[in-house]
Amino acid sequence: MDLGGQTIAVTGAGGFIGQALCRRLVDEGANPLGIELRPEARTGVEAAGARFVSLDVRDAAAVEAELDGVQGLIHTAAIVGDWGSMEDFIDVNVRGTCAVLDAAEAAGVTRVVHLSSVASFGYEFPFDLPEDASPRATGAPYADTKATSDWVARRRGAAVVRPGDVYGPGSIPWTVRPVQAIESGAFALPGKGDALMTLVYVDDLVDCVLRALVTEAAAGQAVTAWDGTPVTTAEFFGRYAQMLGQEKVRTAPLPLLELFALGSELVARARGKQPTVSREAIRYVSRKAAYPNRRATELLGWEPKVDFDEGMRRTESWLRAEGLIA
Repeated sequence: MDLGGQTIAVTGAGGFIGQALCRRLVDEGANPLGIELRPEARTGVEAAGARFVSLDVRDAAAVEAELDGVQGLIHTAAIVGDWGSMEDFIDVNVRGTCAVLDAAEAAGVTRVVHLSSVASFGYEFPFDLPEDASPRATGAPYADTKATSDWVARRRGAAVVRPGDVYGPGSIPWTVRPVQAIESGAFALPGKGDALMTLVYVDDLVDCVLRALVTEAAAGQAVTAWDGTPVTTAEFFGRYAQMLGQEKVRTAPLPLLELFALGSELVARARGKQPTVSREAIRYVSRKAAYPNRRATELLGWEPKVDFDEGMRRTESWLRAEGLIA
């Protein structure tokens, strides 16, 4: 992968995926420029080897001013989560994406990768759904705004990568929070735990993103990045339970969990805080279909290298090193 000496901008560089991208860019001989809204993220971004710039991606002029001499841009900045207003998600995930694309065009940066999500497919769809299918509205702020920004980015000529469930050392939603919730006893899966996870280890995702950046034919196209072997939620979260010395994760009837989530949401709204669990989170871990993922191999020559067992082994080593499990 010929990126030596090139300056590659990464928005959302302080996040889990953003920092992983910066580290890999350094390994490839590139000079990452880490764009991040939060000033407190400087330490992590600089530790990943990137030059840190604090700015709001919704400010196209500010982004453009930093892109002089930049050869490529990877846009990961977004609100990611299962709680919040549609307007807030639109503001960052859609308007922010448009501003970054405007800035790249004005600065003459022609190689752009937009990080989307498998959520852009929705949660219920035909098993023969094509990867180039139009975005599907679900009513969920995160999924719908990711679908919209996905559509916009492709039509503006950016390569789009739709990650599956990204796990590994440092992942907050799929590693840190589940471990903490399972350890505290505040975790249960809906039904029998037979919903599906479409996993991708973070290093494999980074490889897919960089391949999309350097592959000319990827411009305006979308690929889906997950390892192609679905595992059940009971299998995935059960590995964390075993790391904690528990036999398995608890399950509960879906209606009961939905009722609990509704109560958590009502309390959260009254207090102006995040709910302990939301109905959207319950919905997400109730998916029963896997996503199409052939085009990353066909278009980019990408093949995931870290399978589930190896990915969880590396994740467990990190969790123990960080003192998150004994």
